[in-house]
Amino acid sequence: MSPRVLGVVVNPTADRGHADRAGVRTLARLREHGHEVRELSGASFDDALARARAAVADGLDALVVVGGDGMVHLGANACAGTATPLGIVAAGSGNDDARALGLPVRDVDGAVRVLLDALDAGPRVVDAARVTSDDPDEEPRWFCGVLSAGLDAAVNARANAMRRPRGRAKYAVAALQELARFRPFGYRITIESRAESHGDGTVTSVWASPGTLVAVANGPAIGGGIRIAPDALVDDGDLDLVLAGPLSRHGALRVFPLTYAGKHVGHPVVDVRRVVRVRLEPTDDGVPPPPAFADGELVGTLPREVRVVPGALRVLAARPA
Repeated sequence: MSPRVLGVVVNPTADRGHADRAGVRTLARLREHGHEVRELSGASFDDALARARAAVADGLDALVVVGGDGMVHLGANACAGTATPLGIVAAGSGNDDARALGLPVRDVDGAVRVLLDALDAGPRVVDAARVTSDDPDEEPRWFCGVLSAGLDAAVNARANAMRRPRGRAKYAVAALQELARFRPFGYRITIESRAESHGDGTVTSVWASPGTLVAVANGPAIGGGIRIAPDALVDDGDLDLVLAGPLSRHGALRVFPLTYAGKHVGHPVVDVRRVVRVRLEPTDDGVPPPPAFADGELVGTLPREVRVVPGALRVLAARPA
C-alpha cells in the first residue's frame, strides 16, 4: 500500500478516558504503516469539526475518528457529501454506529487493520441523514445512526447530564427518572415514503398525535445497543421512522424497556414506517417535545426536517458480500 495522508481526530473523554490511550495507539499504528498522519483533535467538538473539515477540503486521503458515536457524528459532518472516506476506531461507551457497520469495537489493532484494508480495497458506500431547521442561518447536520425526538431524546439529555453511573447503566437510570415524570409530547409529523406502485415517486402522509417515542433511524441502535429500530439498515436508501402514540406513565414503563431487545415494534401502540423524508413539528396536543439528539449529540429543538441521502458517506469498512 502506498503512503496516504490521514487526518485523525481523538475524543480523549470517550469511554472514561480510554479513547485517549486508543488515540495514541491508533496514531502509532498508522505511522508504523508509513502513512503521513495529521493530528486534528481540537479543544472542543466545534473546534475539532472545523479542523477536520478544513483538512478534508485540503485533500486528505481519509479522516479517522477515535471515540464513540459522537466522534462518528463529527466524522460524518466532515465527510458526508465528499469523496473523503471516514475511518472509525470505536473506543467509546456506546459504539452503536460502529456495530451497525460491522466494525471492531474497543479493539484498536483490529479497527486499524480494517480501515487499512479498506484504504487498499476501496470504501463501503452507505447512506447518511441530513437534518435541517427552519432557521436559514442554522447549518444542516448529518448523522449516521438515529435521531431521537421523544422519550428517547429526553433520556439521552438526562444521561448526558449525569456523571454516574457509567456506560449503559447510566442510560437505564436516566430512563427510569424520565419515566417517573413522563407525559406524552405533542407532534405533527409529515412523512414522505416511496410509492412502490409509482416507480421513483413518493407519497406523503401526516401523523398528528400526542406521542411517546419518535426516532428517525438510519442504523438500528442507540444508547449502547438499545435496538430502537431493529430492522434499520445503513445502506438501503431509506430511514426507519419509529412512532409510539400516547401512553400513560405506566404504559410507557411497560413499553420503553422492550426497546432494549427491539421487542417494542410488536406492541400495538408502536408504528414503524420506511421513509425518505420526515418533518417533525411540535404541537399543543401534549407537552413540548424535548430537543432532538442524533448519534447521541444535541441537534436542537423542533421543528426539524430529516432526509435520507443515499450513498452520501464513504466508510473504511468491509463491503458486504
